[in-house]
Amino acid sequence: MTHRHSLVRRFLPAACLALAVTPWALPAAQAADPPVLRVVVGFPAGGATDVVARLLADKMKPLLNQTVIVDNRPGAGGMLATQQLKAAPADGTTVMLTIDHSHVVIPLTFKNPGYDPAQDFTALAGVATYYNVMAVASKLGVKTPAEFGAWVKAQPDQGSYGIPAVGSVPQFAGLLVGQQLGVKLVAVPYRGGAPLVQDLLGAQVPAGFLSLTESIEHHRAGRMTVLAVSGTERAKAAPEIPTFQELGIKGIDKNPWLAFFGPKGLPPAFVERFSRAVATALADPEVVDKLARLGNVATYAGPAQLQGWVDSATAHWGPVIKASGFQLQ
Repeated sequence: MTHRHSLVRRFLPAACLALAVTPWALPAAQAADPPVLRVVVGFPAGGATDVVARLLADKMKPLLNQTVIVDNRPGAGGMLATQQLKAAPADGTTVMLTIDHSHVVIPLTFKNPGYDPAQDFTALAGVATYYNVMAVASKLGVKTPAEFGAWVKAQPDQGSYGIPAVGSVPQFAGLLVGQQLGVKLVAVPYRGGAPLVQDLLGAQVPAGFLSLTESIEHHRAGRMTVLAVSGTERAKAAPEIPTFQELGIKGIDKNPWLAFFGPKGLPPAFVERFSRAVATALADPEVVDKLARLGNVATYAGPAQLQGWVDSATAHWGPVIKASGFQLQ
């Protein structure tokens, strides 16, 4: 072996080691990649909140320039997921897409939900308002709430209605409807809207109070019948369905909403960046159209306005829940 070849052989391992530890030898993106953003959803996959979360996650990935994943944590009507959000680090890696149930109704129906909606979270952005509906199994053959009331009077032991969670707005909407129809209706709680839909399709439960998002396609296909929608105006996605208000049923004229919250103490820069990304996503006609076809109305709200949504819904449902005699959990 020549002296030159010997030097090369001694030099190569050292050179390779240098390349392995030299910073500029690493891919530049590796150090710059932002952390994965986890969007917690307190309801099962396939439910209304989950569907919207996945739609927005896909649209927000390029806007935030980071990976966005949906993490389903069902249980206790979203309360477990909300407790987990409270405990999450305020580092911009975890947010939650939730309905007003977690921040409005749970605090009104539980003595100790494990969090204070006014103190433990950062309001990020309102996403949409949506419609709650009263639907029945198609085999019942009823077309209006009044007809359902007559059906229950003929067989009072069958007067039950499914709800996506105990102590939820649908539960109290059902109580209001029963009172005004003059029949006793008994709520049957489920772990989210998806399993409720399955039992409603199979007529294991005769009626259900749930979201239009979860019921609209089945209504269109004739697999279930939506009798009425909440709010003061008919849903553009289903203009043939009257509002409760039109049918003379009072107290269900306020539509629920979907919104993003984060842990308390999120950096202002993250709040601004995230809220701006939501606003941009909701300005996309494709997103607006998809939300509308699901029975949602794209409605952006900044952090301060979102807090107003919480306060307004609490003022509306607080007296209804108190008057119902609901026992705090």
